[in-house]
Amino acid sequence: MCEVDGLDVPSGVKRAKYEDPTDSYPNTISEFDVGISEFLLPNRIGFKGTLKGRWEDFLVREVDNSGNICTLSSIVPIDPSSGSSTPNMSESYIIPIEIDEVLKEIDCETMFEASFPASDDKSERENFHKAIRSSYPALVSKTVEIDNNRFIIVTRSSLTKGKKDWERSSRTHDPPKHKPYCHFVLYKEGKDTMQALHVIGRMLKINSNSFTYAGTKDKRAITTQNVSIKNVSSRRLASLNPRLNGIKLGNFKYSSEPIALGDLHGNRFSVVIRDVVADDSVIHKAVQEWQKHGFINYFGLQRFGHCNEARTYDIGKEIIKSSWEKAIDLILTPTTSDLPIVRQVKERYLKTQDAKACGDDIPQCLEKTLLLGIARHGKTLTALQVLPRNLRHLYAHSYQSLVWNKVASRRVRELGIDEDYKARVGDLYFPQCPSISKGLRSVDSSSELCYDDAFNESSKPEEFRPSKPPVTPAAPSRVTADGERPSIHQVVLPLPGYEVVFPDNECGKWYFELFDEDSLKLDDFKHKVKDFALPGSYRHLIVKPEDVHYEIHEYVDPKKPLIQSDYAAMCAESSSQSKPDEQQSPSPESEKFRALVLEFTLPKAAYATMAIRELMRDVTVVQ
Repeated sequence: MCEVDGLDVPSGVKRAKYEDPTDSYPNTISEFDVGISEFLLPNRIGFKGTLKGRWEDFLVREVDNSGNICTLSSIVPIDPSSGSSTPNMSESYIIPIEIDEVLKEIDCETMFEASFPASDDKSERENFHKAIRSSYPALVSKTVEIDNNRFIIVTRSSLTKGKKDWERSSRTHDPPKHKPYCHFVLYKEGKDTMQALHVIGRMLKINSNSFTYAGTKDKRAITTQNVSIKNVSSRRLASLNPRLNGIKLGNFKYSSEPIALGDLHGNRFSVVIRDVVADDSVIHKAVQEWQKHGFINYFGLQRFGHCNEARTYDIGKEIIKSSWEKAIDLILTPTTSDLPIVRQVKERYLKTQDAKACGDDIPQCLEKTLLLGIARHGKTLTALQVLPRNLRHLYAHSYQSLVWNKVASRRVRELGIDEDYKARVGDLYFPQCPSISKGLRSVDSSSELCYDDAFNESSKPEEFRPSKPPVTPAAPSRVTADGERPSIHQVVLPLPGYEVVFPDNECGKWYFELFDEDSLKLDDFKHKVKDFALPGSYRHLIVKPEDVHYEIHEYVDPKKPLIQSDYAAMCAESSSQSKPDEQQSPSPESEKFRALVLEFTLPKAAYATMAIRELMRDVTVVQ
């Protein structure tokens, strides 16, 4: 079997190789380019290590508004009448991997039938049959006895008019009328959220925009998050699991409400930092100070794209200025991170300016959409608006993020942090710290999308959704000379916009200096095009990680996992596999490596890479 877009397909099926242009970047944006230059505790000693060398070393679990960590613990569909799965032993039964591979072949119709030795335990056989019915609705199984030996025979069911079980019994398994939304945990490995949902949507033959979720999750990671879909049963979703590779769906429940963007408290991270070079005492002190004081809440590099030739924030700046032609030219600038065919078409367009011919000669992608828009409308606002709304918004938000990062760096560098960690006169603050604040719009929810996620939406048809009016950000308080001085952890800096207020100290002036450098005025953010109107928002300057736990490990095999994903834990429980950190004692001559296994929780919109940057000072992040 081989993987194609998250699906298991027979290995004989061939498909053209499509390299992900974001897997390697020869001319990348640096931290300094996007204003990331300071540390909260500049004199503290850091240590060396490698982050995201393997995406299996980076686990992200969503934390909902009630503080519950999103975990995959069951892939069994639920009974719509009760709203919960029927408790039985088969719920935790995981089909052994070698048998599962054969069942996939039968399900894909590359095999007709298979038989397996059956257990003498009747309840175990029943659980095996139930697991097959749950995971493979199109298959049937039965126990037979041959020469006093029991076998389980599995074959494809006789499908009436080609329909699958869940299609023939849809009325029985439909979501209840008063709870039409099926909520489920999306578990994914090495894929971004939109890519995973596109695969699921294609298998269900529905638009991937039909899914709703609280926020996007990293691509180079194993992640779990809550997703909702209307009028699709848990049984239908669960039936996809055997055909999904690196994606699993589970922990189903029905609800009267969908999940909305921003419906989360934060994210729980489990991270392995490998190749650590430091004494234990240095690591212990670094983690303790990091936990106590926190880190500068920078927007991470994921926010800004990858290449220096056509930077997202430069495109955003031109959009805010209403310089449509310049913005379009930047988007169509050839870059080293482009696919070869895309780069060739971009270069050809620069020479010929024949948008129609160039657009016709390129596969479906962002550039094709834009080129055909130019062919119809010229280099105008209308042409730019053919791009997906997420991507259009991201360009402008990228510029806001750049300004915020630059002001945050200057705030720490020039005004410093008091020994008592108090705010300075003129600072803006909210009464609560970011981890516990309720209803605080600390960052515009529509701006939490990262570049890769928006880029991956570019070739998909966009479902029409009425634009929501911009939300007026909550008003912060100001620190006065005769008032109390709140904690530095309560201080916020604005993302520039027409509805925000600015600090009453040097920080406020720095915003307008940056606007002058870019030939912008504050009024430009109150854009005449409603789609690009930026009211602004507020973001905490300093964030502290919560519920921090860590261990220092020695290991020999760099490919052996040191943390366990949810799905691996389910499989291990079923097959009694050993836990990932139970390694054999290395022989004296084996080369030993050291790793820091770190667990912590961050509020939404905070970047784990920026947290770990503060902790280590000398981290190699594999992009």
